[in-house]
Amino acid sequence: MKAQTVTIVGMGRLGASIGMALKQSSLKLTVIGNDRDGSLTRQAEAVGAVDEIKRNLGRAVAAADILVLAVPFVELEETLQIVGDSVQEHTLVLDLSGLKGPGLAWAQKYMRQGHYVGGSLVLAASALADGRSDTELADPSLFQNSVFCVTPSVDVEPAAVETAVNFGRLIGALPYFVDMVEYDNLVQGTETLPGLMAAALFGTVHKSTGWRDMLRFAGLPFALTTLPLTTGADIARLALNDKEATLHWLNVLMEEMQQVRQWVYEGEEELLTARLEGLQLERDRWLRERTKNDWLEEKGPDLSQASFTGHLFGGLTRVRGEDKG
Repeated sequence: MKAQTVTIVGMGRLGASIGMALKQSSLKLTVIGNDRDGSLTRQAEAVGAVDEIKRNLGRAVAAADILVLAVPFVELEETLQIVGDSVQEHTLVLDLSGLKGPGLAWAQKYMRQGHYVGGSLVLAASALADGRSDTELADPSLFQNSVFCVTPSVDVEPAAVETAVNFGRLIGALPYFVDMVEYDNLVQGTETLPGLMAAALFGTVHKSTGWRDMLRFAGLPFALTTLPLTTGADIARLALNDKEATLHWLNVLMEEMQQVRQWVYEGEEELLTARLEGLQLERDRWLRERTKNDWLEEKGPDLSQASFTGHLFGGLTRVRGEDKG
C-alpha cells in the first residue's frame, strides 16, 4: 500500500501544527498543504509542516485520503463549495472550524461524496495563555495530552468516525464525543462571549478621553483580554448563528457584572475579594484538570505498531496502483 495522504487546507498555526505533529509521528504519511495566502504555505513549508504545497485547491483536495479543513468559520462555506466536487469517495473530510451544525449542512449541500466529520482540537493546557497564531510558531506538541471533540452526524459511517478518532490520537489528543447542537451552544460561552467581551472592553477604552495614553501603558491583562478581536469576523458570525444562545450568555454576563458593580458602588471589599479569590481557586482547578487530562479513561492504540495505519484510516483506505496527481 502506498503512503497515505493528508491534505491540510489552512496553514495558520493550527494547520501547520497538525502537519508538524503528523510529520513527527511514527507513520509514513504524505502531508500536503494549501492556503489562499501563499506566504503562509511558504512558512509552513519552512517549519517542516508539509511535504508538498499544492496551490490549486482542487488538486490538493483530490489527492487527499484525509482532508483537514483548518480554515476560519467565515471561509468554511466557500471552501466546501469549491472542494465539493474534488473530494474522493473514500476521503474523510475533517472540519475543525468554529461551528458544527452549519458545517454539516454545507457539507451535505456541496459534497458529492466523501465522509464529513466535524471536530475541534482543544489546545494543550501549556498553550492556553499563548494567543499567538503565526505559522512560524507552529508546534507539534500543541495538542499533546489534550482533547479532540468529535461531533459526528447520526448517519456518518462508523469507519469515518474511527478514522477521525485515530487521527486525533495520532497528534496527541484523546477523543471526547459531543452532540453537535450541544457543542455549538457551548461554544457560545467559551468562544463567542470572550470575543464580544473583548470588543466591549477595547471599545470602552478606545472611546474614552486620553485613550492613547491608556493604550500606551496597557499591559498583558489588556492584551490577552482583547486578543479575540484578531478573529472578529468569526466572532460576529458565531454570535449571529444562534442569537438566542448568544443573548442568553450576554444576559448572564451582564447580571454578573451588575453584581460586581453593586459591590464596588457599596464599597464591599470583603465580598468582592471573596468572590475574586473563589473564582481564582476554580480557575486554578480547571487548569490543573486540563493539565492532567485525566477525565478520559479510554486508552488509545499503540502507535508504534505498523498495523496502526489501517486503524487510522478506519477501513476507508484503498490500495492504489498509481500515484495521485
